Amino acid sequence: MRAKCRLMLALVGQLEVVKEQIAAYDKEIDRLFQQHSDSKIFASLPGAARRLAPRLLAEWGDERDRYENAAVVQALAGTSPVLFQSGKYRFARQRKSCVKPFRRVMHLFSFQSIRWVPWAREYYYAKRCQGKTHHEALRALANIWVRIIFAMWKNRTCYDEAAFIAARSRHFNRVA
Repeated sequence: MRAKCRLMLALVGQLEVVKEQIAAYDKEIDRLFQQHSDSKIFASLPGAARRLAPRLLAEWGDERDRYENAAVVQALAGTSPVLFQSGKYRFARQRKSCVKPFRRVMHLFSFQSIRWVPWAREYYYAKRCQGKTHHEALRALANIWVRIIFAMWKNRTCYDEAAFIAARSRHFNRVA
């Protein structure tokens, strides 16, 4: 019994050190993020807050010539589907060849945006009503977010929901 108590106290002591190191690490990430010239762009994203905004910035980088267009970023982030064909079968499936941490942060951000952005919530539920799984709907939403973030990143502008809704209505009017 006493041996187990000693073990527990030793583990708690080790966890306290790890907890302090994580707090110092978080503080340094926050400091570096605030110093970056693009931090305002990523901090303006609804639901990104202090955890996802630095991760998004880290995955996007700051080299504007790196990506030719949003489609390149969608493929790199794994949000755009891959067409699979074999005989009479033809369907889209999840992109496997991509930067996994980039795909993960876009997935997490899309999930957060459902809570904060009305159009994102409507889009997600529309995809769910079409029979898509939770993750398929989030990937589809992330695909849209990549285009939005790409435009913000290229133009060095913060997120403006009114501008997005206006652009979306112009697009639908042009398509119709």
